[in-house]
Amino acid sequence: MYCRTKPSSRVLRLGLAGALMLGLAACGGGGATPAPKTLTPVSLEGAQRFATGPIGTACNIHNRRTASQARCGCVQAAANLTLTQAEQQRSARFFAEPELLQQVKLSDSPASERFWYAWAAFAQTAEVLCADT
Repeated sequence: MYCRTKPSSRVLRLGLAGALMLGLAACGGGGATPAPKTLTPVSLEGAQRFATGPIGTACNIHNRRTASQARCGCVQAAANLTLTQAEQQRSARFFAEPELLQQVKLSDSPASERFWYAWAAFAQTAEVLCADT
């Protein structure tokens, strides 16, 4: 017999951030255009904490337990700070098909590696920017 408890949203966010960082550590290198080896810090001072766009829409549509208009808008604002429009479109699919993110993580292609670093920067930014939403 086992006991199932629901982890808090903070624990889930920290777990996601940890998994992303672990994935970054496991990524290989190579390719014509190497991926950055460190995340570029994003200044959050005075950053907008609500925006609309593809990631915010996907967040709201896919009914996450902790999703709210404010949180999804904040996640979109973090995406606007860290991801290109094309990366945002690609990322929005992960809400419906999370296994696609795992495929990116496991891919050896330079493009996937660059995207993984962009995704990790986005996740880290969203974690900090949206901590109290």
